[in-house]
Amino acid sequence: MVITDEAVIGIEEDPQMDGTEFQVSLERLRGCIGSCDNDEIENVVTDLDLLTIEVERWPDGFFDGLEGLLRDPYFIGLAKSWTLFYFIANNWEQISEPEQERLREVLGQAFDKCGDWMGPFVIGEILGDRYADETTLAILEHLAKTANLLARQLLPHTLEHLAKATNRESLRSQAIQQLQGLRKSDSKEVRDEAFTSLAKLGISPE
Repeated sequence: MVITDEAVIGIEEDPQMDGTEFQVSLERLRGCIGSCDNDEIENVVTDLDLLTIEVERWPDGFFDGLEGLLRDPYFIGLAKSWTLFYFIANNWEQISEPEQERLREVLGQAFDKCGDWMGPFVIGEILGDRYADETTLAILEHLAKTANLLARQLLPHTLEHLAKATNRESLRSQAIQQLQGLRKSDSKEVRDEAFTSLAKLGISPE
C-alpha cells in the first residue's frame, strides 16, 4: 500500500492538541519574570485565549504551570500579572474542583502582592463570586489586618460581591458585618469604599 503525501498531511497531528503551544506559552510567561516585559504578558494571555477556544480541555499539567506562576512573587509583582487571573476567571469551566480549591489559597496569598491595583480588584471578584463561603470570609478578615493599604481598599468590593453571590442570609449578614467593621478603619480610603459597598447592598452604614 502506497501512502501519498496528501495522506500524510491529512493525519499530521495538530501541535495545539498535544499541549505544545500551551507549554510554550508558559515558558514565555516565565521569561517575563526576568525581562519584566508586561506587554509580552498581555500578548501571551491573548494567545492563550485563542488556544483555549481550539481545545475542549486544557492539557494535563497546564493548570499546574499557571499555579506555579501565580505563586511566584516575582511574576505577580509585575504590573500585568492580573491578566492571568482574569484569563483563569474567564475559563472557569477548565478548572477541576480540587484545582479550584488550590486556587483559592493562591488568590488569598496574591491579593496584596500584585504589581497593579487591578490585581486585587480581579482577585477580589473571583473570591467573592466563586468562593462565597465562610473560608473566604476568614481569608478576607485576615487580609483586613495584614494587607497593604492599596489592597485593603479593594476588600469592600470583594465583600460586596460575596454578599451578592450567596443565597445564604447568614453568610450575607457576616459579609455585611465585615463591611461595617471596615467603616471603622483608620484609613479614610477604606472607610469610603466600605460606605459605597454598603450603600450598593442597600445597607445604611452604622
